[in-house]
Formats: sequence, C-alpha cells, structure tokens
Amino acid sequence: MPLTDHTTDAELVAGVGAVVSRPRAEAANSFVLHAPLELAARTALLPHVAPAQRDEARARIAAVATEYEAFGPGAPEPRQRGFDSVVQGAERLSVAIGAGDLDQVDAVAAWLGQHATPVELRTLLADEVVPRLSAAGHAPIFLYQLPRVAPGGELPGTLLRPLVRELARYPEWRLSWMDERPAHDPLPPAALLDAIRSTPQLGVPGSDFIYPLMAQVESSGVAAELLAAPTQTSDFDGAARVVLRTAAWSMLQEPPDHAPYGWTHCLTMPQAVLGIASSCRNPSTALAVAATYVVGFRAAFASGPLRTSYAPADPGVDLATAFTLGPAAAAAAAWHSSGDLVTTLATRASVHEDAHLVKYTLACLDLATWDPAFARLYLAAAASLVAFWTRYNGAYAP
Repeated sequence: MPLTDHTTDAELVAGVGAVVSRPRAEAANSFVLHAPLELAARTALLPHVAPAQRDEARARIAAVATEYEAFGPGAPEPRQRGFDSVVQGAERLSVAIGAGDLDQVDAVAAWLGQHATPVELRTLLADEVVPRLSAAGHAPIFLYQLPRVAPGGELPGTLLRPLVRELARYPEWRLSWMDERPAHDPLPPAALLDAIRSTPQLGVPGSDFIYPLMAQVESSGVAAELLAAPTQTSDFDGAARVVLRTAAWSMLQEPPDHAPYGWTHCLTMPQAVLGIASSCRNPSTALAVAATYVVGFRAAFASGPLRTSYAPADPGVDLATAFTLGPAAAAAAAWHSSGDLVTTLATRASVHEDAHLVKYTLACLDLATWDPAFARLYLAAAASLVAFWTRYNGAYAP
C-alpha cells in the first residue's frame, strides 16, 4: 500500500484492512492467516510507539498489505447476499462453516462483516469459533481484539473473511471433550492450577501445528482427565488468571526453542478465548478450551514441571543491554525495571517484522493491566520474547 507523510494513521489502517479483507485463493500459510490479527495488534500498539520510530512502525503496517497481496491471487469476489438480520447472517455462516462450503462462507462473511458491529460479531460468533481448531484456532483472537482495537469501525469487520474461510476448510477440526463433562460441584481456581501442573510430557506428536498438538491431549484423554472437574469453577476470573499466569510462566521457564511460536500461542490463544467467554452460552466451555490450549502446549513442549513462581535476580544491566544478552537477562531486567516498559516493548515489537511478536506483546500489555498483581510477570515474558528476536532473530539452535 502506498504510504506518504500525509497518510493518516486511520487512512493507513483502513487501506491495509481493505486489502487483507479479501481471502487468498489458496489455503492460507501462517502469514496470511495471521495478517488480520497482525494488523489489529500493530494498530493497537501504534499509539504507544516512541515518536522517533513511528514512521518505521507505520511502514510495518503498510508492509502487511504488500506481503499479503504477494502471497497469491485473491479468491473470487463472492456473490452478493442479503439477510433479514445479523442474527440470521450468523446462523447461515455457522451452517456454511460446518458444511465446509468455502465460497458460501465467504459470501455470508462479507455481508456480515459489513452489517454487524464489532461487538455483534463477537456476540454472534463466539460459540461457533471457540471450540474450532481450524484456522489454527486463531479466530477467537480476531473476535476478542476487534471491539477493543476498533470499537468505532476503524478496522473493517470484513477482516473476518479470510479467517472464517479457513475455519470452513477443516470443519471437523474442533475440541469436543468438554461437551461430555459430567456435572461437578464448583471448584476453586487452585484446583485448575494443580491440574495444569500435572500435565504429562507427551512430546511433539509428529507436527507442531495447533490441531495435532490439541488433538493429542484430547484423543489421549489427558484433557478430560485433568480438566473436566476444575474447569467447573466457583470463580471464573480467578481460574482465567490461573490459565494465563501458567502460560506466562511457561514462556519464562522453558528453553527458548519454542518461544516464538509455541509459548506465544500458549498465551494469546487462551487469552482470546477467555476474553470472549462472556459471549458464550456457557462460559465454562471457553474456560475448558483455554485450559486445553495450555495443557496441549505444555504436554508437547515442556521440558520439566511447571514452577508457579518467578523472582529473578537483578542482572545489573539496563534493558537495552539485556535484550542483547538473551531472554533470561531481558526478563530479569524488565522485572526489576522502573522505566517505561510499555513504550519500550511496544516500540521494539512494532518495528519488527514478526506477527507473533506483536500479538504476544499486545497480549502481555493487556494482561499486565487486567491482572495487576502479576503485571511484572507479563512484562517480563514480553521482554523475554523481544530478546529472543533481538539476539537470535529466529535462528536459535538448542
């Protein structure tokens, strides 16, 4: 997308959004799948970027459109559809996803994205997308972020199109173990923490993609055995904090070989599912899915038991230096820092090319506000990932 000094932030975001709203003809790779989510995250972080690096951050936003178009030709534009209400449109979309009808899904999503507000999209589609593992389980991230990032329509709702098209590509990919949970007396969040800490180390099931990782803990019975009772909780917010803290602890405790794509998803995916849980008929289902994500990633990637504490020694260096020393040093420096971590982390992520880094940084900044008692934990986790890309630039070799 052409970008000049006269292009406003709103014009930039709208222009890129228009490009990314059109699905590609071929099955999405990771970049294409993440493009709507990357655009949302970069848009949300832009106000926090240091003034001297705003131009670079804006150029990264423009590059999303350029790289998206370079992937290949767009899917044919769908035929015009019309519905009596957004509720009817959402019902038709659900049927089309279940049938695996990609063209019908795109046509309905195009209409729905134009007629439903961000909040309506979240409310209408939460139950449909929460258990699905197609689209790499990422559709909830869009529904969670859109009302937050663009409450007034700053991002088009039609960004839904490429994500739901991928949902329909593999409609059978979904979690279902929680549908058969026997009723249990509500348990406190501590029971869920104990369950996650008991996750067995199963190893990578031949592929580190989302569907095989989660199918492993579902088909083996691990998810149901560990999570059926404790996800029926007396304190939903407390249980949600347990899930997200364990994800952040995992980033900080585990070796960095799975940091950029494994441990980032371990946090961003459950955060989104929990963030739209109030729109689900049964929020407990969303909690079960979110906990399954953490158990699935830990079963595949964890190298040892989860420790539920983190209090590193002060490394005695400033954060800029610590970023060059590696994830552990950066996390410790962030933990002890009294500086403006929001600007530092948002800027570092916004000028970097990796979509997972901007998604994860935004998630950690949001969680530091939502769970203030553990704010330093989330900021340290974000700093560790920035350091991974600073030191290794994705070329880490364990």
